[in-house]
Amino acid sequence: MPSFINELMFKEVKALVDKTTSFIVIDPAKLNSMDTLKLRSQLRGVGAKMKIAKVGILARAVPADAAKLLEGRSSIGLVLANDMIAAAKIVQELAKAEKLIVKGALMDGKVMDANSVKCLAELPSKQTLYGMLVNLLASPIVGFARVIAEIEKKQKGSATPA
Repeated sequence: MPSFINELMFKEVKALVDKTTSFIVIDPAKLNSMDTLKLRSQLRGVGAKMKIAKVGILARAVPADAAKLLEGRSSIGLVLANDMIAAAKIVQELAKAEKLIVKGALMDGKVMDANSVKCLAELPSKQTLYGMLVNLLASPIVGFARVIAEIEKKQKGSATPA
């Protein structure tokens, strides 16, 4: 029979998992307390949350296809995020420093391996992508304006008598 504390933990984790469509599975075994506090603070800054629990609790809370990512240690962490790119960048930074291990992720119902999370972390931020889109949409207009300006300049140059 599960203990009362484990049931409370399960209900909390299940509510968090149900509320988000994406999460990253990490092994936080090498994180010390200062690194954990820093990680939680950075994740809060991008609207993400980290929850560390026993594998048995998490395996019951996550979808069945994501449960295979939880194998291994007795405690695993979930980084729950709506903006997966920002969360992946933060987690990958610690993974490069070998402070934690990225086991995989679930994004919009699809299971991803650790390499996919690494690729996700290398994508530009949402603001950068918006800037690139605006630049792409504005470039034909800017080119057209330059052509019109050159035509006007040539017409003024040929209109003046020598």
